[in-house]
Amino acid sequence: MSFSQESQTDHIYYDSVNLQVGYQFSFEGPNKRNYHLLEIGVNKLHYGGRHGGGFQYGIGSEIGLNTEDFLLGPKIGGVIYYQFVVLGSELVTYTNFDSWTLRYVPIIGLGGNGYSLTIKPQVILTNKNFNPINKVSVQLSASISLWKEKTHR
Repeated sequence: MSFSQESQTDHIYYDSVNLQVGYQFSFEGPNKRNYHLLEIGVNKLHYGGRHGGGFQYGIGSEIGLNTEDFLLGPKIGGVIYYQFVVLGSELVTYTNFDSWTLRYVPIIGLGGNGYSLTIKPQVILTNKNFNPINKVSVQLSASISLWKEKTHR
């Protein structure tokens, strides 16, 4: 026997534009110390439905908080959310305005349409001798909705 249950969950799809803010802890060599970075960016997010999935893409920058030189990391990336799983990737260019490096960053973690806790190993594509931060980081980020609209998909 079975019976239906009335759901209190919102199954509507939404599009939103968000301010992305986050904290990143960079560890695991080649440097002898750990680094802290601040993330600021803007993203577009489409999410909703019965199973709580969605995708997000956007631009942003990482700023070194305790690096030797001023460090800026402009980036572009995207992630896919399904229930509580987060998968994605980014392309980041770190620079101290004397030198730079390009890195591909796969993303895996836990989260949803407004927050995420992810681990981000880095694949160094250019200038392997420029090591402004370490090769692996953990990031906690939040998306603050600036504009949100229901969609009919």
